[in-house]
Amino acid sequence: MKDYKKIQPEVIVGLGDNTEFVEKAPPFKTVIKLHINLEDWLGDDLMECYPCYIITENLKKLLEDNSFKGFEIRDMNVSLDENFENNYQQSKSLPEFYQLKITGRRNNDDLFLDEDKNLNISGTFLDFLQLNVDLKYLEIEPERNDFDDLLDQMIAESKGSNDTNKSDPKNEDDKGWLPPDWNKD
Repeated sequence: MKDYKKIQPEVIVGLGDNTEFVEKAPPFKTVIKLHINLEDWLGDDLMECYPCYIITENLKKLLEDNSFKGFEIRDMNVSLDENFENNYQQSKSLPEFYQLKITGRRNNDDLFLDEDKNLNISGTFLDFLQLNVDLKYLEIEPERNDFDDLLDQMIAESKGSNDTNKSDPKNEDDKGWLPPDWNKD
């Protein structure tokens, strides 16, 4: 049985308008064609833009020369957001980016997504990454925080599965859903 670690790569924002999904209506979960409208890049070779993982050309070449399993490398489209030049602080040039589609299964492959859609990687793969690529913003075994709980609650509400937090139109004091620490007055 393989030893796995849950990881959280550098998060980038900017899922582009030209991203295509299998699903025709929300929630959109399965990407057919990835487009990122890049707002910034902090320099890591492995990134996440939910629901996708992205790698640099450097990591792509390293993966092609090794026998790790549980992923496919796909081309993707990248455009630069109008604020990219103001946000980008790296001294290195912007590389080519590729989608890292996770296809692996637990106890069989080096990468897999668990039931909560967290990326898990084998200890061997983690050692390889730490020795060969930039991962300054990678979190290993990240702990949940209030923001994670807030996102889970918002997702549940958007699916209609959390009736306890929905607005009650009969209650005049109810101003709809607000974050737990928000002052409703």
